[in-house]
Amino acid sequence: MILMGIDSSTPQASVAILKNGQILSQADVDATSTVSSQILFLIDKVLKSTDLDLMRLDGFCLTTGPGSFTGLRVGASILKGLLLATSKPYVKIDTLEAIALQATPTSNKICAILDARKKEIYSAYFFENDGVLERLTPDRALSPSQLCQEITGPTVFIGNGLSLYGPLLTSELGRKLILTQNKITDTVAACAARLAESRFTTTKTKKLSNLTIKYVRKSEAELKFK
Repeated sequence: MILMGIDSSTPQASVAILKNGQILSQADVDATSTVSSQILFLIDKVLKSTDLDLMRLDGFCLTTGPGSFTGLRVGASILKGLLLATSKPYVKIDTLEAIALQATPTSNKICAILDARKKEIYSAYFFENDGVLERLTPDRALSPSQLCQEITGPTVFIGNGLSLYGPLLTSELGRKLILTQNKITDTVAACAARLAESRFTTTKTKKLSNLTIKYVRKSEAELKFK
């Protein structure tokens, strides 16, 4: 099975090609450029590096949030175009779940966090059970202080929320905060592809109407409109 994973929900958006459990190629964006200007370039890059074309893929997967509202819409639009061009199936993958996979293997609870702006973070808890990532909570938007109040034991933190709120979390949580000791070699798109491969047979679809985005909270435009 050959799958293309696409993540445009995180600042370090990425694209990956997975074949039978092995990442053949992956690439992420230059942090100085916009996601929309690079994601198609990344798709072309990983296809060329693997000597593949779109029609040789068995399907796609896309991280569908939470994350950047603009990035999510860009990814959904690009995937719709790919689906119309190829008639291939796809799988939706939760962004925080793909991020949490970067922290495995671990025997501790995993907390995936993304900067949600407005002094909040997107967060969800996961636990690895016999090599399978299990979700413990739904995705939420909350303040770092609220998150700290929930942590009762050693927890592995992963995600770009650490770059902004790492010092605050360390101050509040002390030894309960654990940074992953694993060398992160897989991009979020690669992790999404790994998750999609394990559930491709049961969750794949070709219906564009099923390609929904998980925003978690309302956009600024929606709030201003009200």
